[in-house]
Amino acid sequence: MMNKRQRIGVSLIIGLMTLSVTAWAANNDSLTISADRLSYDGNSGRADAQGNVVITQQDKTMTGATGWYNTKTREAQLEGGVSMIGTDIAMSAETVHSINDNQFNATGAVHLQRQERQIFGDSVDYNTDTEYGKVTGNARLIAEGTTLTGNQVEGWLKEIRAVAQGDVTFTNSERNVSGSGDSATYTQTPNQNDGMVLLSGNAHAVQNGNVLNAPELKIRLADNSAETLGGRSTLVIVPNQ
Repeated sequence: MMNKRQRIGVSLIIGLMTLSVTAWAANNDSLTISADRLSYDGNSGRADAQGNVVITQQDKTMTGATGWYNTKTREAQLEGGVSMIGTDIAMSAETVHSINDNQFNATGAVHLQRQERQIFGDSVDYNTDTEYGKVTGNARLIAEGTTLTGNQVEGWLKEIRAVAQGDVTFTNSERNVSGSGDSATYTQTPNQNDGMVLLSGNAHAVQNGNVLNAPELKIRLADNSAETLGGRSTLVIVPNQ
């Protein structure tokens, strides 16, 4: 026989799950939350979860140690070894805050991968609909064989376009080319050999041992050609050994 407190606890859990599904049914999506301990405030719509938290919606599953979800505002937060896995996306971080189930702010050793494209950083803002991400702190983007780093990197993964700021570097080992500058813009058509890197501010590039310095450099990865822009430039050619 259940006592009164046990019956209240069970009804809270049942109420939480029922209200979550109902709130998402209006958007043609269902949502489930499970954890070792659950509590729910019907007035605010907030569910608090502790211990092995799992939030599942459509193709995405998020897990963490503790967290909360608001059924009215569609806002959530997970903390403690957070992971998110979907059909073509995966993310890990220490903390993840989400808004409207498509906008994510992740902090703490963030690693996000969509198909073969990856971003790393201390903090990442990412929208799963637009595939736009902003990485701050130890930022790194890997796409189509090119690695771009900086203090901050903004990336549009769907079209493969990125803008890096502050202590920027880029490398492409297949093309044996690397470079650095104060800022950089990288563009590439997915699955096409048309990648281009524009380095600005103290631009420096090395290709097969040859060194090129200029205020700005435009590097075409398809043929390893480089064009200097913005002023006096220097080319150092290393003789073949």
